[in-house]
Amino acid sequence: MNQSIKDAYNAGANEYRRQYDGIPPRVDDIDLAFSYVDVETPVVLEIGCAYGREAQYILTKTPSYLGIDISSVYIKMARNENPMGNFQVADVMRYHFPNGLDVVFAFASLLHNPKEDLQVVLEAVATALNPGGVVFISLKRRDQYETAVVDDGHTKRRYYYYTRETVLGVKPDSLTEVYCNQQSRQEEWFTMILQKN
Repeated sequence: MNQSIKDAYNAGANEYRRQYDGIPPRVDDIDLAFSYVDVETPVVLEIGCAYGREAQYILTKTPSYLGIDISSVYIKMARNENPMGNFQVADVMRYHFPNGLDVVFAFASLLHNPKEDLQVVLEAVATALNPGGVVFISLKRRDQYETAVVDDGHTKRRYYYYTRETVLGVKPDSLTEVYCNQQSRQEEWFTMILQKN
């Protein structure tokens, strides 16, 4: 991920944190991903954990959690708010995924990565997952794959807008789509679960 995205999240972390105050974690999405994994104590990694909003709920389901984020400011917040969690500053494009993972979450965290990067990440995740393990991703969507720079008044960030077909076209053969759902909120999104064969 490029330096400008890292700088944007470090600079805007406090403001983005305030914007999400009062919004609960993605409990239904987390429960759904766990329902595909038949493991008593799943080993979980979250890509782009931000300040640890989802970590708080994930840690009620398993103690084996690691959250990574490119923003050192976010990681400091996550550690303060979730002392039982394990958090690391890391760029997903340079990160060495540990083997033995059961669930990988990427909640709106790969939307700054072009499809070539997404392919690299999914290949690395597939290698790290145990058989039957899953990766849950949520991405902004449009009718076709495209990119745009967005100025939200705090920072400028490049976003990549995906289609289901784009993701299916870059995923490794060892990952099979087991779930896909489209949502319309202020923007169009979709969520997908890919399971390792």
